[in-house]
Amino acid sequence: MIVWFNCKISDIRPNPQPRYHLRNDNRFDIARYSFASFAPLIPMVNKFIFNLEMADGHAHQQEEMEHWLRSIFPTEKLSLHWHRCNSIAQWREIQIEMNDIGDDIIFPAGNEDHIFMDSNILTMNDAVKRVGYDDNIDSTFMTSHYPENIRACHHFGGEYLSEGLVRYNIGNNDALRIMRKEFFNWYLDQVKDPDMFIFRTEHWNSLVLPNNTMIGPTKEQFRHFDGYGHVGIGPDYAPPLEIPPGFFEKNIVIKYGFEERDPTCVNINPCVDTLYAADGKGTDYKWTLLDIPEFWSPYIKEIITAPGIDKDAMAEARDKHLLLMSRLHFDWPHMGVSFDESNYPPVKWLNPHMQTLEFTE
Repeated sequence: MIVWFNCKISDIRPNPQPRYHLRNDNRFDIARYSFASFAPLIPMVNKFIFNLEMADGHAHQQEEMEHWLRSIFPTEKLSLHWHRCNSIAQWREIQIEMNDIGDDIIFPAGNEDHIFMDSNILTMNDAVKRVGYDDNIDSTFMTSHYPENIRACHHFGGEYLSEGLVRYNIGNNDALRIMRKEFFNWYLDQVKDPDMFIFRTEHWNSLVLPNNTMIGPTKEQFRHFDGYGHVGIGPDYAPPLEIPPGFFEKNIVIKYGFEERDPTCVNINPCVDTLYAADGKGTDYKWTLLDIPEFWSPYIKEIITAPGIDKDAMAEARDKHLLLMSRLHFDWPHMGVSFDESNYPPVKWLNPHMQTLEFTE
């Protein structure tokens, strides 16, 4: 797989999303956090191509960003360009670079704020393989926006493929898709105007909306750092993210199973009623220790477990939260769809990811 970031590092947000009780981390740090989250995918990736424009007061941090990227990714897999591609001519330059790489799968990740959250790369690896051997040129894998994607998978007639994946058909230009090089090249051929402004595949909405043989995960892979308030999903189940305290110093302390939240640590307790993002008092994550994102591992200093916790109760509470994350209510006015209790995805899609429970319809 080839991963291509085409981003402007800017604190100016055209559509700022609510942060609820969370900090407003600056975009330079968010970008570094996002890029670090891709480290577990290194075995799957032939090349990480970065087109980065350091803007709005971050120009002086180019050297710092380069040092950060070189500390994460192997030199032979890293390609750096200090500008964002905003025209078809610039996209063609990257296309030439990609065509010289012997890999047929491309992840044109035009975002610096989606975080790989899974505790392993099994689902990602399976999805990339399926995109590669699917008979359809338009086969793609939707990596992020899990609460929306899992609902859409079912509503639009999703076919259950495996313990981690389903497949359905939908028109989509999102920049969060993994696709075949053939499909990526097809996209570029649609642009006839040399002056068209483009830096993400969403900008093709004015030209074409192709069918996607969309593969979706039944387990969250990436999460948008700003959450999903844009579709009316609040902070109760899939909130925005914060960078863990001590992350950049490799000094994360995790407190597991405690009732009281410690603001200097990452707090994990699925048995607490609420999330901190929602009410300013709950826990940070309703996980068990098995759910900790894989990319956190080198940044964790210590895990402190509360004495006397009921491990089965923790796992059951985590499982219930996981199921509810797949059943959030929201509307897609552009598609004329309301996702409510009338079109929940089957629980069999979620059961392989449960730690203790097995749900029935």
